[in-house]
Amino acid sequence: MSRKIGIVTVLYNSEPVLEEFFQTLDIQSYKNFVLYVVDNKSSDNSLNFSKTLANKYQFETAIIENNKNYGVAKGNNIGIRRAIEDNCDLILLSNNDIALDKDTIDKLLTGLDLHNADMVVPKIYIYGTNQLWAAGGGFIKRSGLTVHYGQGETDNGQLDSDNRVDYAPTCFMLIKKEVFETVGLMDENYFVYYDDTDFVHRALKKYNKSLWYVPDSKISHNESSSTGKMSDFSVKFLWRNLVYFALKNYNPFYAAYVILYNFLYILIVLFFRYSFHQWNLALKSYKEGFKLYLNHKRSHS
Repeated sequence: MSRKIGIVTVLYNSEPVLEEFFQTLDIQSYKNFVLYVVDNKSSDNSLNFSKTLANKYQFETAIIENNKNYGVAKGNNIGIRRAIEDNCDLILLSNNDIALDKDTIDKLLTGLDLHNADMVVPKIYIYGTNQLWAAGGGFIKRSGLTVHYGQGETDNGQLDSDNRVDYAPTCFMLIKKEVFETVGLMDENYFVYYDDTDFVHRALKKYNKSLWYVPDSKISHNESSSTGKMSDFSVKFLWRNLVYFALKNYNPFYAAYVILYNFLYILIVLFFRYSFHQWNLALKSYKEGFKLYLNHKRSHS
């Protein structure tokens, strides 16, 4: 009997992308899945439209209505818990601003089995192009930040080999349910951004789990459809959460280096790239990252 997959997607004002997301899930060759739609109190018509689409398409959908915007990390946790309670064997964390090929899930599952992996990710294209958004990823030692392999490159088959990788975004990641039992869930302090980085880092570095990139499986991703590219929202959470992530996960000496390196980057480089408002916001958010980490330490002492 095929394994049951719980697909967890978090909604927040996602109405424009939902039709294609549901439609491309409906054509999947792999059918044994349940879609868990976790709505974070969307202010647009996302929730009602999801209900309409759930009735339109044939696969099973469970809609979870939150009474406030809990952020991506907690939204994912709510969906993950529900999927595990419903005896799903695998959890597929998925953005909803994506489009799948008809065999995306099937080929991802094949890769999981072939490599006896704990987690797998597909090749991800920038929506509407033949340019790569992510072919797996890793960490940049100089800055402590993450990189998406191949990002912005035209796909000419240069990243068509299965590879074990050190990082990938959870934009579309298939995970054995046992991983959550060992590693735990997403850290809800992040709200959004770096929650997936933190989860993957813990899984691979602390618990020695394996993550594989499976290029036969493909999706397209319309990045930042909900948060907006380089909005104040993005600036705040990216820089706040970088500090929190570094202090929480890196050894003290490397964390200090990463924090200083990126502080100087904000102070000098971004002064010329950001508006003054966003540059000042980035500095304030950096400071908030220290407070977030201290609160985390106190709550776990």
